[in-house]
Amino acid sequence: MINYAALDDQDLLLVLQKGDERAFNEIYRRYWEKLVAIGYYHTRNKQMAEEVVGDVLIGLWHKRYDLEIRSLSAYLGTAVKYAVFKVVVRHQRRQDILREQSRTESDDATEKKLDARFLREFLDGVVEALPEKTRLVFRYSREEQLSVTEIAGKMDLSPKSVEYHITKAIKTLREYLRKFNNILPF
Repeated sequence: MINYAALDDQDLLLVLQKGDERAFNEIYRRYWEKLVAIGYYHTRNKQMAEEVVGDVLIGLWHKRYDLEIRSLSAYLGTAVKYAVFKVVVRHQRRQDILREQSRTESDDATEKKLDARFLREFLDGVVEALPEKTRLVFRYSREEQLSVTEIAGKMDLSPKSVEYHITKAIKTLREYLRKFNNILPF
């Protein structure tokens, strides 16, 4: 019966390379806390440090037949540092992508607001250039949402005349939109 706790690292590695799980368990017991401390020093996150150490130790088990290790403690310490840096870089890359994505979405939203504002100002300018009666009828219809009958009563016009002015205003707006469609940003 082998006393695994009494084995030095080199002998423990030799037994591990033969596929002995108890050798792996001894390495785990011997190095877990030290490796988590190294991981925590670099991440300042205990859960992340424990995950990294777990991954490194599992990697050690999976590669046990192919490893050529001179110093187990140096190998494991270096492997944890390397794994931490990989995790930190991956995390930083994700954060950068998320920031860029939110910036793009924010830029898109801002651009859409500017486009809508430009369109509104453009249309207001076209409406402002309409003849006075047509402009008033159109504003009552669209801005105050009055019915044809209400506008007719308010402006002392026939309902047919109100419809004529609304149609004239809409036709003018359509013509301007078609004419300037190629310079509008959307």
